[in-house]
Amino acid sequence: MPPNYSTLLEMNPLSTSGFNLRFSRKANTPPPRTSLDDDDDDASDSSSLGLSKKKPQFYSEYFRRYELMIEFTNLRNPNHCPLGVYVMPAQDNLNVWFGSLFVHKGNYRNGVFKFRINIPEEYPERPPSVVFLTDMFHPLVDAQGNFNIGQQFPSWRPHQDHIFHVLHYIKNAFKKVVLDNLLEKYALNKDVYHNEATIFANLAQQCAHLSITESILFEHLPENNMIKFTELSDSKFVRSVGLDRQQEPDRAEAQGPDLQRHGLSLDRKLANKLVRRAPRQGVLRQTIESPTLQ
Repeated sequence: MPPNYSTLLEMNPLSTSGFNLRFSRKANTPPPRTSLDDDDDDASDSSSLGLSKKKPQFYSEYFRRYELMIEFTNLRNPNHCPLGVYVMPAQDNLNVWFGSLFVHKGNYRNGVFKFRINIPEEYPERPPSVVFLTDMFHPLVDAQGNFNIGQQFPSWRPHQDHIFHVLHYIKNAFKKVVLDNLLEKYALNKDVYHNEATIFANLAQQCAHLSITESILFEHLPENNMIKFTELSDSKFVRSVGLDRQQEPDRAEAQGPDLQRHGLSLDRKLANKLVRRAPRQGVLRQTIESPTLQ
C-alpha cells in the first residue's frame, strides 16, 4: 500500500478560473485582415495610413497566448494529461507551468516529484524546457534539475508536438522500457543504470523517499506555484472518499505505520479498500490544494 502523504488531490485540477486575460482591442474594432486575398492596394493603403508593423505582432502574441490557454484547457481531454501528472500555470505567468508527478511502480515508486515547464515566448516554434524542482537522480536530469527531452524530441515540430506530449514523456522516462533504451548522448549516467543496477535502484528509491518527507513535500516554493501540498485531516479524508460517519471505523482499530504517521485512524483492511476506491471516485490520498481548485 502506498504511503500516506496526508494531503488531498482533486482529480480535476485543470482550471482556468485563476486567469483573466485582458486585451486592449475595442469590442467594435474589427481585427486586421489576414486573408491571402489581400492585394497590394490594401497594403499600400495601410502604409499610407501610417499603421505600425507592430500591430500584427501584437495579434500574433495575442493568438499565441490564446493557443497556449487552449492547450492547457485541452489537458482535460482523454489521453492528454497522463495519469499521475498534475499541472497548473503559475499565478502570474501563463508561460510557466508547475507540475507534480506521482510514480507508483519501478525504481522510483511512491515518489512525488515536482517540476516546472518553461514555455518560451516563441512557442510553438521553439520547444518548452523542463526543470525538476525535487532533487533527482535520473539519467536524463542534470545537477541543476534540467530534464533532457532530446531523445523523444530530437527536432521539435511546431503544431505537431505539444506540451501534453512532453508530459507523457516525463512520466514515461521513469519506466523501465524507456530507461533501457536511452541513447548515450542524452543520458548523463547511463553506465550506472546498466552496469550498477543495484546502486541505481538504491539511489532512485532514496530520491523517492526524500520526495515525500514533510520538509520537501509540504514546502511551497516558489510563491507563484499554484500547486500546494497540505496535511489532510481524518474528517476531510473520510469525506473525500465518500465514507459517512456510520461507516467510520473505531479509532482503536488503527493499524499500519503509514496510516498512523499523521494520526489517520483507519483499520488496514478498510484503508486498502478506500485507497483502491479513491481513484475511481476522482480523489487520491495524495492531494493538491490550490486557490483555483476550491
